[in-house]
Amino acid sequence: MSDKKPSNLYFEPLDPEPDDSSATQSFPPAASSGNPGSAGMSPNVANTSGPGTPGDLSPLEAEALGLQGEPSSALASLAQVADDDDDAPVTRRGRGLSQSAATDDSVDPRMPRDRSDDLLISRPRISSVVLCVVFGLTLLAIAAVVYLVGVGTVGGQEYDNLAVDGFADALPGWLAALCSPLAASVTLGPTSIPVMAFADIVFGVVALIVAIARKRWLVIGQLVTLAIVAFAAAELLKKLLPRQVYDVSMIKTEGNTAPSGHMTMVVVAALALLCVVPRVWRALVAVVAAVYASLSGMALLVGAWHRPCDVIMAVALASGLAFLALAVTRSSGMDEPGTRASSASIQIVGTVMIAGGIMALAYGLYVVWQLAPGLQYSAKWASSAAHGSAGILICGSVMLTFGLMLAMRHITAAPLSKIGLVGAPPAPPRKR
Repeated sequence: MSDKKPSNLYFEPLDPEPDDSSATQSFPPAASSGNPGSAGMSPNVANTSGPGTPGDLSPLEAEALGLQGEPSSALASLAQVADDDDDAPVTRRGRGLSQSAATDDSVDPRMPRDRSDDLLISRPRISSVVLCVVFGLTLLAIAAVVYLVGVGTVGGQEYDNLAVDGFADALPGWLAALCSPLAASVTLGPTSIPVMAFADIVFGVVALIVAIARKRWLVIGQLVTLAIVAFAAAELLKKLLPRQVYDVSMIKTEGNTAPSGHMTMVVVAALALLCVVPRVWRALVAVVAAVYASLSGMALLVGAWHRPCDVIMAVALASGLAFLALAVTRSSGMDEPGTRASSASIQIVGTVMIAGGIMALAYGLYVVWQLAPGLQYSAKWASSAAHGSAGILICGSVMLTFGLMLAMRHITAAPLSKIGLVGAPPAPPRKR
């Protein structure tokens, strides 16, 4: 500090106020200033128009004085720049509206707004529909091949006859105990009805109840149409397709019995229940339905109702028609938006059934190929191998078709973001 005494201060008079032109030239325009708060001018400087007009005051001063004036041109330009920076998010939400008010309730705001994502709410992916059609047509073609080989050749007829003759005695005790009740029939007046027909009714009624409870009205129409078309196709083909009887066989039967009408309805009833149950039940129902269909197919051989080719052709025919019906799935047959998710049980069970069915069919066909020389002469040494391979082929065809149906049913009911069963589904719409 200085030891000098304070002296009297001399105040110079203030400079006179500059005129409008000097004031305009003294301060740079607001657009060149990087500080929006300063707006490029000092709060102590006023225009010559007088302090009472709102246009001469800064926004803070105008607010303090209770004046509602328009901001200066510099502030207006800065406000316009700030507003332009916010245009992008405001445009996405809808200008002048809040996000919740501008968002459509039927589409999740996290999802891109395009037609393909909106359509996933009402129908499966195009790839899933195409895959259902491909599987359906392939199975119908397999049914035709089974008929041409199993009924239209000497070896096919000989194999069928060897497999049916003594099939019940060749089964293990526990398996025969499971198949025998299904092979029995109940006599109602002049009509003899097999027990498996009552089991089909139970499957169908349960499927109808579940579909009504879940309000799957389009699915009910699909399944009723499937049952009518499949049964009519089986009965018409059985009457229209020829069967030439070859003299080599020791077992001669007149008339065609392929495809099996009994097995057709078994497959339709079992697949109907699989298609209507919720996601958490699909894997379990697929296993139960496949076991029931396999036992029913072997029961038809135990009771000598049908031959192996009749049963396998019926499985391919009914499953092929079921895949074609699945291709027209729409929103009423799909899982509700918000509940669509991947399922570990479906992935595991579906993979095991598909892989197991392929391996069983491959092994059964290999055994038949090994039996080919003996089939040409109706050799009795081939009987035991024919019995075993017939059961394996029936179980393999059921496992493969039911495993494919389990997978495709889940893909069509809950469209996934990746091909196959692996991957999370698209984000469902959220109700606001």
